[in-house]
Amino acid sequence: MWYTRQAMEAWAWWTDHWLQVVQGLGIVGSLLFTATALRQGAVNLRLNALLKLTEQHRHLWSEVHRSPELSRILCPEVDLVRDPLRPAEESFLNLAWVHFQTGWEMALRHRMVSAEAYRRDLAEFLALPLPRAVWNQTRDVRDPAFVAYAQTLQHTCVTPTRDPDEPTH
Repeated sequence: MWYTRQAMEAWAWWTDHWLQVVQGLGIVGSLLFTATALRQGAVNLRLNALLKLTEQHRHLWSEVHRSPELSRILCPEVDLVRDPLRPAEESFLNLAWVHFQTGWEMALRHRMVSAEAYRRDLAEFLALPLPRAVWNQTRDVRDPAFVAYAQTLQHTCVTPTRDPDEPTH
């Protein structure tokens, strides 16, 4: 019978090649395992980076609320002619600009930060007098691509909303 002959041929082939089949399956399985592990590792790295950025964000902005010498940073109405930028403000704002650039890189390259939320935050930050002053002084030493992005926002930003009960400085 024909199926008996084919079954015997298949059995003969299997006995001659079973080791190569098992080795091939092992290689494919190990490649799939490696790909899964690499993907999970990349996800973990991105999550760790996001957690670190969030931690830095919380630490940075909590300084504004803890330190009286930084109280003018978020004020939309500051007269820099009458009361120029102070060293503590300038130092803090330089750190804030580094933080904004890091957030931009994460939004751009890793899609970990909402691009729209980031754009809105940066536009509002640039609308404030003190951040804008430090930006104008230091943008030449920043990443040119980040500067180009921020410059497009600087010309389209709106003045941030202010609580009417909040004192102006």
